[in-house]
Amino acid sequence: MSELVATKVIAAIAKAKKIAPETITLDSKFEELNIDSLDGLNLFFELEEQFDLSIPDERVRTMRTIGQVVEEIDRLLAERGAQGYEPQVEI
Repeated sequence: MSELVATKVIAAIAKAKKIAPETITLDSKFEELNIDSLDGLNLFFELEEQFDLSIPDERVRTMRTIGQVVEEIDRLLAERGAQGYEPQVEI
């Protein structure tokens, strides 16, 4: 699992929910962080923009933890990399 991706995902959640990033772990569940469906929608839009990718809706519906989000973004970035595209991911 990419540390860079995890850091960016956690930072996006912390900013959106106005909580300290240190309180968010990969095992944190959306419910524990008070992320409702509208928050989740906005969060996924932001992450798609940050990473320049599209997360399939059917995958989004199955995610329950921050770690699952990071794993999916890692997977999508790896797929894109295998196709010869170098992602420009910055913090």
